[in-house]
Amino acid sequence: MTTGDSRKRHKFSVAIAIIVLISINLCWGGSYAVIKYAVEVVPPTTLAFLRFAIGGLFLMLIPIPRRGHLSGRDWKDLFLIGALGLAVSNIFLNMGLTMTTSTKTSIAATLEPVFTIILAVIFLKEVLQRKTVYATVISIVGAMILMLGDKSPAQLMAELQGSGEFLGDLMIALSLFLAAVYSILMKPVAQRIGAVRATSLSFFIGALLLTPIVYLELSKVWPINFTREALLAIMFLGVICNALAFLLWNIILKSTDAGVMAVTLYAQPIGGVITGWVWLGESLSYAGFVGGALIFAGIWLLPKESGN
Repeated sequence: MTTGDSRKRHKFSVAIAIIVLISINLCWGGSYAVIKYAVEVVPPTTLAFLRFAIGGLFLMLIPIPRRGHLSGRDWKDLFLIGALGLAVSNIFLNMGLTMTTSTKTSIAATLEPVFTIILAVIFLKEVLQRKTVYATVISIVGAMILMLGDKSPAQLMAELQGSGEFLGDLMIALSLFLAAVYSILMKPVAQRIGAVRATSLSFFIGALLLTPIVYLELSKVWPINFTREALLAIMFLGVICNALAFLLWNIILKSTDAGVMAVTLYAQPIGGVITGWVWLGESLSYAGFVGGALIFAGIWLLPKESGN
């Protein structure tokens, strides 16, 4: 194979990866409206449990090459991924969506690379250049505007105390932070034990850790009236958004630069805003547009610094 052929093949592979990543993020962006719809029928933690259980069972159907036994380090990392990056993260996500809009959530989701950078500084001791600091500050200011809007301190305090929109926004922010933890922890694990194995085991661990809370939820609301639409929503979240999307994300995560993956997060607001508007009739305030624009402006600076 000539050098030119090798370069063409590399560009083709990167292009395919970007197309797949954009499709994944469109799916995840649309999933927030689906979650908001589903939690009206299924309690938040139970919905998260069903997503992971269905996703894990689906991945078990995929044949994978035999590998060696998992080490203690593998199990420790998988536990942290299942606990923080999946179980706790999705509890905050689902509960937050009962209080805030899916449109705002899909825009806020683009903060994940900012949180990833912050975690890299704390845990990996990376030194930030000035542009990265500016980009991070701009994105955080945008997030604050998106969450605070034109509300007075008294309104924000009332929403915090009364399970209002601002409390939901904070829960979404915590969920996104833990999603960044997921990516940082998952990359080395997927490289060591394989993406399918790592994804399915982390799903089962996340589901297992949610079981006690699910029991308490169901004891209060059982029986649940599973409508056809609710079942379709659960299957969409479990099979498409969890099993297939996470699997493809983790496969690409093993060999793709983080900057390339971060850029594709722009697709989430597109999927989220369109789905929220068409299906749930949601819209953004003027402050929401300003905050979203600042988030995009900040994140747009991040990949350019690494030369992507």
